Amino acid sequence: MTVVQSPTAQAAHAAGATRTAHAARAAAAAALVANVLIVLTGALVRLTGSGLGCPTWPRCTGDSFVTTPEMGAHGVVEFGNRVLGVVVGLVVLVLVVAVARHRERPRGALALAVAVLVGVGVQGLVGGLSVRWELAPEVVAAHFLFSMVLVAALTVLVDLLRGTAGRPPRWVLALPAALAAVLVLGTLVTGSGPHAGDEDARRLGLDAVVVTSAHAAAVLVLLVLQAVAVARLRNRAAVALLALTLAQGAIGAVQGALALPVPLVAAHVVVAALVVAATTRVVVRVQPVPVMTRPARGRTLGT
Repeated sequence: MTVVQSPTAQAAHAAGATRTAHAARAAAAAALVANVLIVLTGALVRLTGSGLGCPTWPRCTGDSFVTTPEMGAHGVVEFGNRVLGVVVGLVVLVLVVAVARHRERPRGALALAVAVLVGVGVQGLVGGLSVRWELAPEVVAAHFLFSMVLVAALTVLVDLLRGTAGRPPRWVLALPAALAAVLVLGTLVTGSGPHAGDEDARRLGLDAVVVTSAHAAAVLVLLVLQAVAVARLRNRAAVALLALTLAQGAIGAVQGALALPVPLVAAHVVVAALVVAATTRVVVRVQPVPVMTRPARGRTLGT
């Protein structure tokens, strides 16, 4: 049996599908930007020594959910980051609604959007634990790494909604694996150095020279793999990733030579998130394939 739509109905359906597709793509891009932004504000909380500006969670003080004048500037910084966390959650909630309304959404897009929303909630809990446990470096490291996972997931979703996601060959997966090692070692460097978020916060107690050297070695391995990717893929995404990682390495080297000035450390954290997004884009765009979509209501059916 064939259901035939009139030209007017077909045009209306096509226009509606286009609108919902654009809305979903815009929401995904906004969610990605919001999650990178909160990486920056989270770093500023730590770098300004405001990690315990609100000494408890979920309240800011024992009897207030918001900062008070007694908490000073540190309270404003920490509470501001918490407010932005709520905004990020709302942006991702809008994303889930937009993807759900997408009439011809790619298969798996809604599940991924919901997973990101759950992940943002879990990330908020991890942030709360970091305060409850007085900025334990292990929890702070997990908080940062989880942010990187969310950035990667949203990058995948952006490409999925644009129809540019593909199935990469196995060798390309060496890029995110090497990047993961770099990020983990980077958190060990951070947990062993200054800028703990509070002057009384516990540190990991690792040899800073040893972990920094290991981190630098991992970066070199990553750069070699990225150079191979540029040679084999010959696309702009791979070149952009290599350039971004070289810039990140330069920032890291300069910040170490200058005794970790706050602006450079903040830039280093943000560029790390950008490297994660760029790496994810290279991986998912290696071999674009047609993306299967969910059948939309009212589409013409053939016998």
